[in-house]
Amino acid sequence: MKQLYRVIWGICFLVGSVGVLERLIVGKKLMNLGSYISWGLWVSLYIYLIGLSSGAYLFSSLVSVFKLKPFEKLRRISLLASLATLLAALLTITLDLGHWERFWYVFTRPTPSSMMSWMVWLYSAYFLLLLFQMFYTFRNSEKKVARLFLIGFPLAMAIPVCGGSLFGVIGARPYWHSAIFPVMFLFEAALSGIALVTLLGVIFGFAKEDKEGAFNILPKLILGLLIANITLESAVMAVPLWGQIAYHIDAVKLVLFGPFWWVFWIAHIGFGTLIPLLLLLQKAHPLRLAWASGLITLTFMSVRLNIVIPALAIPELKGLESAFIEKRLMFSYVPSLHEWQVTLFIASLVIGLFYLGMKLSSVIEMRRGK
Repeated sequence: MKQLYRVIWGICFLVGSVGVLERLIVGKKLMNLGSYISWGLWVSLYIYLIGLSSGAYLFSSLVSVFKLKPFEKLRRISLLASLATLLAALLTITLDLGHWERFWYVFTRPTPSSMMSWMVWLYSAYFLLLLFQMFYTFRNSEKKVARLFLIGFPLAMAIPVCGGSLFGVIGARPYWHSAIFPVMFLFEAALSGIALVTLLGVIFGFAKEDKEGAFNILPKLILGLLIANITLESAVMAVPLWGQIAYHIDAVKLVLFGPFWWVFWIAHIGFGTLIPLLLLLQKAHPLRLAWASGLITLTFMSVRLNIVIPALAIPELKGLESAFIEKRLMFSYVPSLHEWQVTLFIASLVIGLFYLGMKLSSVIEMRRGK
């Protein structure tokens, strides 16, 4: 069975690599983005992966800072998951950029009033912190790891808050322009990240060896975060609808009743919310917990898609959608095969990086044992 998984992974990685090669050769010509909808699948994937990374790291830092001993055994896989998803996220957004050679401008020509500048600075600090943390973790330097967690704890909270603020401060897009976005991004990161760590914990057999009761607590923690997220998301949807301001509710209606209604109702509400709720409300069991956390983790991509794309799919001026008829001047967007290929590569990369990290960790432990 392991051999079959490796073959499937290898095929996915190779197919995805073709997409990356195309991106390097022909640029962004094969993407279905345009002048109006300039962010699509890859930006959504980037936000999704950053949420997983910061959420998993937030969990590990909480375990270290507050001495939560039942969860100590999950700390290492939390760090590995954080680093793997962060590296994949940074590669994703790099591939989405039009001019890679200008990335250093944000450091040499800083703009403190720009939320995007703050986001890049925070991610850079977070990346360096994770590298040092992994180094000292593998060397078993617990004191240095603990000190880094004290720095990383507020940083892990700041990253999703900054990501939410990036959208929240854009006054030209009423769907994004909300003070609740930074708070919502923080709770979403915590939910998706902890769900990912829980899923990995079950897969790697930590639930079977659980004598401290960690896997009896995790379902309650995930359930609480899921309910909190439902509450916040309901507020984001309900307030514009209640206010009945046309331009404000167009994007919300597009999410709920547009061509891709199933992304919200079936992927997010059905598979990502209702089924996990039913599973988590039952008596704690590793298999049910794995299904619930797995569904939450995988379907959270639908949440990111419904944040990024609908706001851009609404014309800022009445009649703009019919003023010019051209492929790149459309308010509709469906990811191209090329975009899905690169997404497949990124997904394969995350799995490969995590697997490599686990193997390296095992080798280091074996050498210490000898």
